[in-house]
Amino acid sequence: METQLKENKVDLRDYFAAKAMQGILVNAERNQFSFSETGEIASKAYELADAMLKARG
Repeated sequence: METQLKENKVDLRDYFAAKAMQGILVNAERNQFSFSETGEIASKAYELADAMLKARG
């Protein structure tokens, strides 16, 4: 699967999601999430990113 970025821009939501995904993957045995597909990991990462943005106000 080839993906091309139209613009090389990462917004704050993407940044937070990437950091959340790192935490999920690094601590897989310690976190409360159970994932059967990689798409679920990405979805949860963006859900956490949205929560971080909301907490910022």
